[in-house]
Amino acid sequence: MESARYRALDGLRGLAALLVVFYHMVISSIFKYVPFVYNGDIAVDVFFILSGFVISSAYADRIDDSHAMRRFLALRFFRIYPLHFCVLMVFLAQEFLKLYFWHKGVRLNNGPPFTGDQSPGLFVATLFLVQAWGVFDKNFWNGPSWSISCEVFAYLAFALTAPLRLLRRRFAPLGILLFATCSYIYAATLHDGLAQAFYGPAAILRGLSGFFLGALCYEAVSSGRLKELLSAASDRALNLWQGGTVLVILLLLTVCQGATIIAALVPLTVLVLLLHTDRGFACDFLNTRPLQALGRISYSIYMVHFFILVSADTVLKRIVGEQPDGAPWSQMPLLQGTLLSLALALVVVVVASLTWRFIEEPGRAFGRRLVGGGPDPRAGGTAAGTGMPALDTASKASLEAVPGGTD
Repeated sequence: MESARYRALDGLRGLAALLVVFYHMVISSIFKYVPFVYNGDIAVDVFFILSGFVISSAYADRIDDSHAMRRFLALRFFRIYPLHFCVLMVFLAQEFLKLYFWHKGVRLNNGPPFTGDQSPGLFVATLFLVQAWGVFDKNFWNGPSWSISCEVFAYLAFALTAPLRLLRRRFAPLGILLFATCSYIYAATLHDGLAQAFYGPAAILRGLSGFFLGALCYEAVSSGRLKELLSAASDRALNLWQGGTVLVILLLLTVCQGATIIAALVPLTVLVLLLHTDRGFACDFLNTRPLQALGRISYSIYMVHFFILVSADTVLKRIVGEQPDGAPWSQMPLLQGTLLSLALALVVVVVASLTWRFIEEPGRAFGRRLVGGGPDPRAGGTAAGTGMPALDTASKASLEAVPGGTD
């Protein structure tokens, strides 16, 4: 069975990555008043859902023994780890630079070097991507990498359960829905929303819930009545369904605060189901060249943006200082802050394009060569009956939403 490329989901991943960038900015700008930006932390849950969907579509029927399991995990390792390692080394170099300045009497940002959130112990945990496995009560260094830690745990869980085809058991859908519902309620009530649910048990429950919701979505659309319904639906019907779903998402992101924000996950999951068809106005929008380009480099955007924003904060804090009224430098006039936010986002995209080309892609290609991953995903061909590019297992899996990141 060949895997089809879900181009609209690529575009959604790119859009979600950009939303995370604006969400993490501290600058006063017009974006702070946009509902899907100030609730942008939920984009990480979209990454988890997308990852589960695409990973399941590529591997659910291919992991049958220990050899296939090892191959899957090796490909996943080379998909996420090279960039994670390189960015973490940049943060480490920054901390040594901070140590140098500290001994020179210059104080930068958050206290003494290699303490608190930047402790050596947390560095080791982050190096091995276990910082979000429910043990630590904090998470930093490259903060967004918590979701990559959750991805690794989800990959392990998927690799162990895929040979058993557990998702196709009679009560699996109900079990996953109950697990996800309870996990999200726990995480959201414990932290009064999802913005702080990135450490401790809440983080790993959040990652597993989103991932296996996505995997369940793939099982739902790969066979049965839902597949027949979406296949038979007219373009007009899909437009109406997608439009209604988007409106519900925007409404919930506008009115929901705190723990109630998890309500938006329901229509967001439905949107993934509708977008996998690559038909309808929402798919046309997400298939535009800019969003496809963002989708291609979304993992790099997610992984490098935090360093750029932290560095910009350090530099501008010293250059600009406080505002005339005593407010922090970031509390600037709206127009000025909006322009600066756009400039920083552009810097993130440019840097991410470079890390994608010189770190992410070479690392992925090396992994494919090492395990015999087959042809490059850009090498033409179509999946039977879909009119979309046909991909081998390794190539298709390169399309998933590693966040989470965040991805």
